[in-house]
Amino acid sequence: MPRSNKIIHDEEFGDIEIRRVRGAYVRIKIQPNGKMIAHLPYFVPYREVTKLLDHSRDNLRKTSSKILPQKTYAHGDLIGKSHRLIIEHGADVTVTVKNQQIIVSTNDMISASEKTRAIKDGVAKALRKEAKSYLPRRLEFLAQEHGFSYEQIRFTHAKSRWGSCSSRGTISLNITLMTLPDELIDYVLLHELNHTKHMNHSARFWSDLEKICPNAKIHRKKLHGFSPYL
Repeated sequence: MPRSNKIIHDEEFGDIEIRRVRGAYVRIKIQPNGKMIAHLPYFVPYREVTKLLDHSRDNLRKTSSKILPQKTYAHGDLIGKSHRLIIEHGADVTVTVKNQQIIVSTNDMISASEKTRAIKDGVAKALRKEAKSYLPRRLEFLAQEHGFSYEQIRFTHAKSRWGSCSSRGTISLNITLMTLPDELIDYVLLHELNHTKHMNHSARFWSDLEKICPNAKIHRKKLHGFSPYL
């Protein structure tokens, strides 16, 4: 990625790369892997990308859902490490997360897409709760164990990336990490910590990652079998 390209972060869509191009219009394109790239004409301010993002959010969400693999959920599913999905019939549509349960109340008056959205909202709430409880402690432990330092941690629900690290040392972690096996969670955390020293994917980056995560190549391959999309 060219150093001149700017990255903006969106809570829903994750990191969005902005590329300066010739032209008259601001455009946001979605890559096959779900990553979004904004094409911004020269001399047009960056805030125009944010405006377009807000105005086009529904369309971008629909397009992403067609590109990215769909996940289905059923009553009784284990969500994350400790939550169980409970789908019940009720007068109103409600989503509650308590006592390691995601209780989604729906009825026959809503569409299938609305029901799916309610379930995914509950799943996201549970995963965010688990992520905030576990990931900061685990990241701090691994950082101390391997001699890394970082500025801060934040949580995302990006649809195409498990994590990222900014040039200022802010590590962003996807709440859907809580759906991965523990060894793959550690791989992602170590990967991002390694970016605090190498802001690229150079040969040195992969060499150093292999030193602190001996099965890095195996974990990387296994990670391709999972998707951060809910």
